Amino acid sequence: MIDKLEWNNNAFELMKYIGIIEDIYMPDFDNYEYRINVSLCEASKEAIKEASNRIFGTTDCMIIFKDRYNKRLLTIQHLYDKYLKEREIQNLLQYLEVDVDKFWLLLLFAFDYCENMFYQGITMKLNPIEQIEQLVAMIDKSADDTMTLNFKAGKLKAEIDDTRAIRFIVDAIKKYANEADIEILKHLSRRIKADESEILKESPFIAFFANMLLCFFNMQPQIRNKRKAGTKHSLKEMELVSFLIYFTRISTNDKWLDIENEYLKAYLKQYKDYNYPNNTNNVYPEFTT
Repeated sequence: MIDKLEWNNNAFELMKYIGIIEDIYMPDFDNYEYRINVSLCEASKEAIKEASNRIFGTTDCMIIFKDRYNKRLLTIQHLYDKYLKEREIQNLLQYLEVDVDKFWLLLLFAFDYCENMFYQGITMKLNPIEQIEQLVAMIDKSADDTMTLNFKAGKLKAEIDDTRAIRFIVDAIKKYANEADIEILKHLSRRIKADESEILKESPFIAFFANMLLCFFNMQPQIRNKRKAGTKHSLKEMELVSFLIYFTRISTNDKWLDIENEYLKAYLKQYKDYNYPNNTNNVYPEFTT
């Protein structure tokens, strides 16, 4: 693999698989439900400077990744030769008709993205809309239970213990939400950084990483054509992802190397509707989950 990615030396073509993933995950910046402070996700000065000269179709993630690759900031970047020598991985890539070098860059990106969200991410507080939604949901769920709503500002305190008053507040919030200007909702959708960042666990890292690769497979017609009717992913796809989880040392559990195991399926099922904690990526723009 080349030491440095250069736009005039096939870099865009080599990073095309990364672009496919970004198209799947990247939300619309004009959508007010994009609830993250984008200003926290910054490329280096060099990456920003070269962005003005980038090739048409180049994505933000490609620019940031290229910069990090060239500076050798990627944790598993040194594993390329070992990657080429892993017979099981190479046989599976050949079977799936995937370009070895393009997939290597996708693998580096997926690992780097997850690492900078789960292990080195920035924990964000719930934004105003999320806090209000949480309150409204709890009140709606309380039905006829006794309720108390407390307010505190400095030395001032107030308590509302009349259910009718609390439900009136909820109704007023819902009415306002339906009539509010979109710009106000955008403003209320911004999160702010928490006082301390939380290091997330290995298991959701594995599930998110696996889903990124499986989503890529879904976009490859030659891979879809190899699946049995009615199956979401082929055994070969699941095997490859399982091997890569072990190869990259996201997990050192050798159960990932068992052929036809149900280990990955169990992870994907467990985290299918998982509400990921409020960590934002500290390197790349945030993906939807």
